[in-house]
Amino acid sequence: MLSNSSKKSLPAISGGEKAGRWVGRMVSKGSRRDAILHSVGTVLRDTRLSNLTMKDIAVELGITKGNLYYYFKDKQDILFQCHMRCMDLSLDALHAILAGHSGQNEPLHALLVQHIAGMLANGFGSVLLTDLDNLTPLQRSLYVARRDEFEAGVRQLIESGVQRGVYVCDDVKLASLAMLGAINWLPKWYRPEGLLTADEVAHGLANFLMKALQPKADPTKGAAKHIRETSGPLTHSPTRSKRPEVNRKAT
Repeated sequence: MLSNSSKKSLPAISGGEKAGRWVGRMVSKGSRRDAILHSVGTVLRDTRLSNLTMKDIAVELGITKGNLYYYFKDKQDILFQCHMRCMDLSLDALHAILAGHSGQNEPLHALLVQHIAGMLANGFGSVLLTDLDNLTPLQRSLYVARRDEFEAGVRQLIESGVQRGVYVCDDVKLASLAMLGAINWLPKWYRPEGLLTADEVAHGLANFLMKALQPKADPTKGAAKHIRETSGPLTHSPTRSKRPEVNRKAT
């Protein structure tokens, strides 16, 4: 069984209901399915779905097993829907950014932040650690198609940055896979009760990953600038240069 803190974090569907308890037909079917999936995401932060039965999930969500089966065929169906919801959040962010509706000066950074925040805030990211072999061939193909679309969008943004001269990248595909691979491992170590909020983790990790694409500073340009700023007039002899003395060991 999970801790009481997990149960308390389940979302309330109506203002008068206690969080984490089933409210029957008070809201639309789609809303009830989404509420269950958000709650399952929270449950998965503390345990693997493969270790839970439908009865266990129903108990943790505060609903009957019959209600759970009304919305989902089986545990495999719940896993599939969580995968798809997770990708929907990221694809919505990608489509808005590619359409130029995000208003962000740095689109790739904005996408990474939204991708990470969506995974952590909704709990769906925990599903990414589950084995895709548990899905049916059709479910797997549907999910992989959305995942590939998102990966292609990330590569497109990296390529755009390279063309604009703001990124340096020898292998765009490798860079995109490295970025997304690092992000996908977040649910393994992230805890909502930790020192950093989901938003702080999202921005911090995005900043870290973006540094790999930043052009390296040319040390020779820096050295030349330093010499120009510290050297005296060219008419002075080297022995009478006005350059500041450097600490030296007495001889």
